[in-house]
Amino acid sequence: MMGERMGMAMEIICDFDGTVARPDTVDELLGALADPAWRAIEKQWQRGEIDSRECMARQVPLLRGGWDAIAQFLDERVVVHASFAPFARWCARRGVALRIASEGLDRVIRHLLARERIAVDSVWASRLVLQPSGALSLDFSHASGRTHCGAALCKCELFRPATGRPIRVLIGDGRSDFCAAAHADVVFARALLLEHCRTEQIRAIPFERFDTVRAVIERHLAQPSFAVAERSRGDAALAESHEP
Repeated sequence: MMGERMGMAMEIICDFDGTVARPDTVDELLGALADPAWRAIEKQWQRGEIDSRECMARQVPLLRGGWDAIAQFLDERVVVHASFAPFARWCARRGVALRIASEGLDRVIRHLLARERIAVDSVWASRLVLQPSGALSLDFSHASGRTHCGAALCKCELFRPATGRPIRVLIGDGRSDFCAAAHADVVFARALLLEHCRTEQIRAIPFERFDTVRAVIERHLAQPSFAVAERSRGDAALAESHEP
């Protein structure tokens, strides 16, 4: 196995909803199981009156039926993209850390990964709390609370400069990936994230399937000269964004 490892340390930070699971699990769960009041909260977020964290914290308790109803809905309606499981196995063989970072719900993500028998190195997402009464709530205590984009969890926390850090690859599709895209060494993007990167002139590689990501990494990203240049760009941008 060691002979198959990449020529440099690399970690992949991958969004989940809309990227691995299609469509977005939170939106689908709210539409199917939540009290209709969730839509008024959604409109407040769309108008910019509340941020994403407040929006989700108010919507999730509106889900009805508890975890059993959520799990049943996931198993009946939510699909994990077929190309992700082989990609995760390839990362494990090559010694590339694969980390899920999502505004979605950690228990939902872990349930779907376990169902598909997919192993990843970590899951960083909003924590779904099951109250003794059966009510649901969210916990964000594992995040610093510092947010640059109004997201429930700001993925920029995962891209801070560090000595001897690995090459950081971002894979994503939506708004929660916007600020992190400016700080990643390499970006793979689809849907809204790809449009954002083109508008902001952030270099991004379009993708729809994870075998595309794998092929590009194998062909190009293991080149030390490329990695050093991209890493320097990412660290400089992130350091600037954290200046007081």
